[in-house]
Amino acid sequence: MDSWRYSMWAYVKRSDGRTEEREFPAGVSIEIGDILEDGSVVVDVPYPDDIDDEAEVPALYDD
Repeated sequence: MDSWRYSMWAYVKRSDGRTEEREFPAGVSIEIGDILEDGSVVVDVPYPDDIDDEAEVPALYDD
C-alpha cells in the first residue's frame, strides 16, 4: 500500500468543542495531538481496514 497515493482521515476537536471527521490530501502526515491551522486538535487517526500485511517496510539504514 503506497500511503502517498491515498487521502488520510482523522477526527479533530474544534475550538468550540465539537468533534468532526476530516479528510486530508495524500502526502499529509497527521498525528494525534497535532494542532491544525484553524486551532483544531487531532484526537484520533483511524487505521484503514485494508492494511496490507505483506507490504515491504522500508529500511531505516543500509548495511
